[in-house]
Amino acid sequence: MSKEHSEIVEQLQRENRELREEVSRLRKELEEKESKNEELQEEINELKEENQKLRQAIFGFKSSKKRRRSSHTNQKKHKKRGPPFGHKGTSRKRPDRADTTIVLELEACPYCGGELKELKDVRVRYEEEIIPIPLFVIKYVIKQGYCKHCDKVVYPEVPETIGNRHFGIRFLLYIAYLRYVMNLPEEKIATLLNDTYDAHVSVGTVVDYLKKAAELFGDEYRRIKCEMRESQICNYDDTGQRVDGMNRWLWAFVSKEMVLYLTSKNRGKKVVIKVLGEDYDGVTGQDFYPSFDRAPGRKQKCWAHLLNDARELVEKKQPPPESLEFYEGLSQIYKDAMEVVKGLETEEERQSVYAQFVERLEKFVTQEGKWEHHAVKTLAKRALKYMHELFTFIRVPGVEPTNNIAERALRPAVRQRKIWGCFRTTEGAKNRDIMMSVIGTMKILNKDFFTAGKEYILSRLS
Repeated sequence: MSKEHSEIVEQLQRENRELREEVSRLRKELEEKESKNEELQEEINELKEENQKLRQAIFGFKSSKKRRRSSHTNQKKHKKRGPPFGHKGTSRKRPDRADTTIVLELEACPYCGGELKELKDVRVRYEEEIIPIPLFVIKYVIKQGYCKHCDKVVYPEVPETIGNRHFGIRFLLYIAYLRYVMNLPEEKIATLLNDTYDAHVSVGTVVDYLKKAAELFGDEYRRIKCEMRESQICNYDDTGQRVDGMNRWLWAFVSKEMVLYLTSKNRGKKVVIKVLGEDYDGVTGQDFYPSFDRAPGRKQKCWAHLLNDARELVEKKQPPPESLEFYEGLSQIYKDAMEVVKGLETEEERQSVYAQFVERLEKFVTQEGKWEHHAVKTLAKRALKYMHELFTFIRVPGVEPTNNIAERALRPAVRQRKIWGCFRTTEGAKNRDIMMSVIGTMKILNKDFFTAGKEYILSRLS
């Protein structure tokens, strides 16, 4: 082997060794990285598991509505498109009348112009349309007469009219409906009437008719207020509002047959006494506002408020350690009570079950050393304080365990507050109270506002 050849071989062997060392080094690094990657993956899996548990703890107690929505969404991913087998489907009901009929037919073939032979099959299509509606104008010709006996000029009264006004009863009711049901500002009511009916009304006319509506239904409002005292079950709640530049409170009192709205300077038992009387012995559904404790009547404290406050602790970014257990325990007691009360028939059964649940709640909230966080302690003390009044719905048939009915009654007023802002006058707030009480009561009784409202006004005018 020549010297030159030998040097080439040595060089190749050296390069080979270096390459082997490099491969060995890279392999070692790869093994280390793979090992590290496995460790990281294990950490990731552990963190995912912990994160999942945390999500269940925090977000697993959102409202049932949200849970249903989530469940529905998940199911929907795997659901075949289209209606399920056997589903009859729903469609808009076909009109039971036709105000006009248009017959469509061809005299010749549109493709070749050939003669057409009439077929037995006929397609029918209904189309409902909005048309410009002019005001229905009534002209009264009032003929006078002269009485020879008493020497007087006499003439007949104009029927179904509201004093000396240009518009009729249904017009007045429609303005009230737009204001207190559709929550339109007075300016938009005038715009709607003018654009739709060419009525030529001003904002002042709208205001005048709203005042007149409240005047006509004033006696009905007072009747509702008086009869509310006779109700055996009454739920009430309040919300703040501005009237004439001052802070005021709008109250809603709701029974099974009526609803009463009342604007007051006060928030507390004085208003309850004013409406229900000092001797009221029915059951009142209410929240945990302290002044309500001294109001008349037997009480049903709101489970929804208690459970919502407990759930809010669970949903905090840093929830108290025992908040989850506290919420679950309260929820289970409530669910069990709601289930058991369905099968109770006799007074003895109700009293026995009532005592059992009061005792169960007391034991739960007074567990020694269980509730250490101050926020949980506060809710536990509230539940203990009102443990008897949280289960009135077991003792008295027809009582709701929550005050949701009163809160729902206030929602229209809250929407109005957002749309209208404040009331510039006390009179405006009073008119709202009257009309919303009347309209709300008619709704509870399943009465049509326009029909029943017109009948009532006519009885007042006769």
